[in-house]
Amino acid sequence: MEQSENINELATALAKAQSEIRNPGKNTKNTFFKNEYADLTSVLGCIRPVASANGLSFIQAVEAKAGHVCVSSQISHGSGQWIKQTASLKISEASKNPVQDLGSMATYLKRYQAQSMFAISSEEDTDAQDLGIEDISDEKVAHLDAMLDATKSSKSAFLKVYGVENLKSLTDSQYEKAKKQLQQKKAKQAKS
Repeated sequence: MEQSENINELATALAKAQSEIRNPGKNTKNTFFKNEYADLTSVLGCIRPVASANGLSFIQAVEAKAGHVCVSSQISHGSGQWIKQTASLKISEASKNPVQDLGSMATYLKRYQAQSMFAISSEEDTDAQDLGIEDISDEKVAHLDAMLDATKSSKSAFLKVYGVENLKSLTDSQYEKAKKQLQQKKAKQAKS
């Protein structure tokens, strides 16, 4: 994360905004995975009015470079102070529709960054933290979500195989194993 030299005024405004923002409701049903989630519109809809009322603006930019989709999200304050977060995901070389993959990955990254930067959630909490298990990052969740979508894999079957309720509950080693399996599946599908 990057930031301006000082963030004291931004931090004060952000703390006030975070106390007022309510988590978005799940408003979209994924017919393929049979699950519900809060889409990007819902996430931004709960952020924008409260951020604006507290002198904050939120911008997101998408770039495609060197086979990656990059999303930069920035919260700025009227004082000129700012914080910025950037994340990128590699677009599979075996992709049949790289433009569609780029769009899907950008949407996931934008949604997860917005939630992360404003400390909101549209996911169910799990007890993994109580067990000392570290969850994977939001970027890794977005990457797996995009890969499951791209390979037309059943998310519920995937979660059952790994014995978790949601992608966020995967460990880093499970993520690496799943990523490799999904990459292999995508490569096989590309050859078909």
